[in-house]
Formats: sequence, structure tokens, C-alpha cells
Amino acid sequence: MSKAKDRQKLSWEGMFYSIQRIDLLIVSICGAGIYVCLETIKYLSDKSQDISLLVRISGGLFLFGIIINFISQLFGYKANKEDFLMCQAEIDAGDKINEKEKAEIKEFDRKAEKFSNLTDKFNYVSMGLMFVGLILIMYYFLFTF
Repeated sequence: MSKAKDRQKLSWEGMFYSIQRIDLLIVSICGAGIYVCLETIKYLSDKSQDISLLVRISGGLFLFGIIINFISQLFGYKANKEDFLMCQAEIDAGDKINEKEKAEIKEFDRKAEKFSNLTDKFNYVSMGLMFVGLILIMYYFLFTF
């Protein structure tokens, strides 16, 4: 019973921590990348120069990086919520768990695992978009600009 209460507390804290973790860094870097791309487009437009496709693609990758990261945060919240509900069901069931309660606990656990896997996948995609965007914009400034 004590383990379930401790885990429930950690799950509750995790719902809020998941929003503040490394994803904040991804959003910050992508936001800065979008700013750099827009300023570059503005500069090139003022100078009546062609706007490179690399700059446009980089800006799009940064934008999608933020969007995908936001979606991953929603899945992270849902994963922690389902884990919290599973712990609550274990606490409510007490020491003697009937079949209905076991099924309910198993379902919460299954959903938590599903959302956790989705969170991981979306986080990796978000990081990938950020890195590719950074590489493209750096390539543009180092070799093209």
C-alpha cells in the first residue's frame, strides 16, 4: 500500500515535471531558430536577394519541432494521469483485489504505457526536427551566405 501511495505521488509530480523537462530546451532552440530564419528572410528581402530554400526549410523544421514537442507534452501528461489513476485504483482496492479491480488496474497500466511510448516517439521526432533545422541553417550561414 505504501509503495502505491509513493508511486502515486511521483506520478502526480511527473504530470507537472514532464512539461518542464528538456522539452523546454527544444522549444527555446526552435523558437530562436524561427527568429533567425525570419530575420534572415527579412534581411534578404530588404537587400532584394533570393531567399534560399534552406532558410525556408529550416524555419519549417523548427516550427514543426515546436508543434510535435507540444503534442509529446500532451501524451506525457496523459501517461502520468493514467499511472496516477492506476495507483489510485490500487489504493482503493486495498489488500484484496478482485478481478474487476485487477482488470481496471491493468487497463490503466496499458494506457499509461501506450501514452508513454507515444511521448518518447514524439520527443525523438521533435529533437530530430530541431537538429536537422540547426544543421541546415548552419550550413546555409557557413557555406551559402
